[in-house]
Amino acid sequence: MVKKLASRGSSLASRFPADKPINVLILGETANGKSTLTRRLGIYSGNKAPEVVIGNGNESCTKIVKSHPVSTPLHSYSLMDTLGEPLKCSDYNELVDLGWDEVNKVQSVAEEGGRTFHFEFFDTPGLDDSGGNDMAIMADIIRNIATLSHLNAIIYVRSIEQPFGRAFRTWYDYLERCMPMLCNGMIIVHSRFTVDAVAKAVSEGVDLARGRREGFEAATGGHDRNPHFFMDNEPDPYSPFSEVQSLNSCYQLLKLLSQQRPLDTSNVKLFKAPNMDLLDSKAVLALGLVQDRLREDLSRKMADASSAKKTHERAKREATRSRRKLDQCEAELAQLDNDHEVLLGTKSVQDDYSIIQDLILCLRFQLPKREASFTAHCKICNIVKLTEPGSEWVDEERHPETWRARLKSGFLSSMGGSATFYTTNRIMHAREIKRLRNEQIDLESELEQHELTVKDTTDDGTHLDGDVVKLGEELAKVERVREALEQKSMDIALWSELRRLYASGKAGTQEIIELVKVYDPVIAPLITPAKF
Repeated sequence: MVKKLASRGSSLASRFPADKPINVLILGETANGKSTLTRRLGIYSGNKAPEVVIGNGNESCTKIVKSHPVSTPLHSYSLMDTLGEPLKCSDYNELVDLGWDEVNKVQSVAEEGGRTFHFEFFDTPGLDDSGGNDMAIMADIIRNIATLSHLNAIIYVRSIEQPFGRAFRTWYDYLERCMPMLCNGMIIVHSRFTVDAVAKAVSEGVDLARGRREGFEAATGGHDRNPHFFMDNEPDPYSPFSEVQSLNSCYQLLKLLSQQRPLDTSNVKLFKAPNMDLLDSKAVLALGLVQDRLREDLSRKMADASSAKKTHERAKREATRSRRKLDQCEAELAQLDNDHEVLLGTKSVQDDYSIIQDLILCLRFQLPKREASFTAHCKICNIVKLTEPGSEWVDEERHPETWRARLKSGFLSSMGGSATFYTTNRIMHAREIKRLRNEQIDLESELEQHELTVKDTTDDGTHLDGDVVKLGEELAKVERVREALEQKSMDIALWSELRRLYASGKAGTQEIIELVKVYDPVIAPLITPAKF
């Protein structure tokens, strides 16, 4: 089933209902496996034919953001020989070469008493689409996400055939600015991680998974707090090992997603890209010329006015400006000074137990404990830990900004576990909140002084003619639009009207007028042709 996104609910109860689904956003370039991942997760849940269109080449098959619900209990898989005994293969290639006549696929008992988890996966148009514009696609994605009450996680899908280069870093930085509450813990899914590719790497003495992790960390400036999953979403149907590896990757991914806390999306912002800045900067210049002209006209009109009239009119304009800045300051405070949770990152540990290598060759009945640690730049408020059956976090040390523990496996079993860390907006942005509060106090004082001046100079002798009042109102509107265009982010609600202008790549007088008209149709006609 495929459905379009619904609009945001207004009340807290509707935003976070008790039976809320686990909302997951899937991002990535075109033809890297986003839709294939969505389909594979549907197959894991028991749906043999999920309604997901798979593309081919550089043109994205997903044209709009689509929601794909997946409901499933969580269970892992293993391979047993035909007698029901554990496999005794001595190396990776032997596992790859197994046929269905030699083994049986065994499904484990569903976890948490068979509880069914409800996920909503939001498949998105691919970036690097030959038929589209990357920033326009990202803007549409962010606009749609802003309509959701909450988001639990972001998955970024990238084929192992694609390195993490400069273009990825540019995109990652942009996403980090737009969705700060989630980007630190963005889940990286390395697609096309086939058993054949791994076997080839093993034969060459290469750790394919480690190389991918290091490539991501290098591209993101050393970020090591993102969980990584290595998945083959189109396994060879004739290879039991390929099939089970793929299903277990789905299980591990869904298990992590099932424990991700719902995060508020109210602070999702649409930041401007360079092609947006070009048009905006020219519009700011054009409005600056309009401002100068209006000020000159206002000065001529006020030339013969009394000192009281001039003081009164000036105080009115300054009061309007202070009120506008105060509103903006209070809006920023409202976004930061709250207890909405922010994802700091995730630490994962995964290690497989081999009957041949560990038990027979090393006489080891249990894998050695694996240490994991996490350091944050602010106080950690919540830690969500999970483990696969047989594994356990032990020797835990927790301090306000650091965490350390070791993962212990069961006897004759693999180990797997993760810990996800959260703080709050109020804690993470404490310095910025302090600065904004000081600014708020200053602006309130300024506004009070200007309003007092207006009151003290108001009498029958300060009434101004209609032209002066109109000029003052127009000047205030021009200043408001100019300030809006100078912001690094923009109102997502305006994107549907602005998309065409930004996508055109043009920045002439007509485009500037059309841009300003979206913000305020009254002042747009005041712009005249000029060289900006």
